Order: sequence, then structure tokens, then C-alpha cells
Amino acid sequence: MDYRLRSTLANLAVLAIAAHSIALGISMLSFPMWTLGVVGWDYSGEIFWPSQSGLFLIILGTAYAFAVRHRRMVWLIVGSKATAIVFLLAHVIWLDAPKLVILLGSFDGFMGLAALCLYLYAKAGEEQPEEADE
Repeated sequence: MDYRLRSTLANLAVLAIAAHSIALGISMLSFPMWTLGVVGWDYSGEIFWPSQSGLFLIILGTAYAFAVRHRRMVWLIVGSKATAIVFLLAHVIWLDAPKLVILLGSFDGFMGLAALCLYLYAKAGEEQPEEADE
């Protein structure tokens, strides 16, 4: 597979991950109680904290998108998704978070792993010489 296709696949994955984070952020910022309720998370505290997390997700998703132009930014995706897995699992184990959070953490892990694999796949394509058409 040529480098251009490898790079396109990596870019599409990055953009999908960025879009996911931005969409979730918009939902948390605009409808925090509804968004938390969808995953079964009972919350009766101040609306500020879930709304703030929505804003942070929008900022993070925007930063993810920079990985299209600056490939090493993929490590931000990988690192934040790995951290999200630990954070979400800790909340399930010790803080009585809804069990659905395990699935959400798994999805975060899948996104981070996909970004890493496609980044490495594209990088490997950079290092291989182009084959001449015969």
C-alpha cells in the first residue's frame, strides 16, 4: 500500500477521533445532565463541572485534529486515551460509576490503539522507497 493511502487512513482516523471528542464536548457543554443521564451517571452537583469537562473535550478534540498536519501529535491522542481508560476504570472500581463506563473506556482504548497503529503504519510507508510502476 502506498504512502498516500496509508497517510489518508491515518488522517481519517485522527479526524474521526477529533470529531468524536468535539461532539461529546458540545453535548456535555450544552446538555450536561442529559449527556450524563444517557450513560446512566447520576449527578446532582453543580452544572459547572460537567459543562467545564465539555469545554475541555472541545479543546482536546481540536488539538487532536492538529495530528493531521503534525503527525507526532498522535501521541497526545494515545496518551489521553490511555489516561481516560485508567480514569474511567478507577471510577467503576472504586467510585461506583455505571458499568456502561467500562464499554466507554474500551471505546477510548480502541480509538487510541487505532490512532497509534495507523500512525505507525503511515510512518512505515514514509521510510519505504516508492516502487516504480511497470
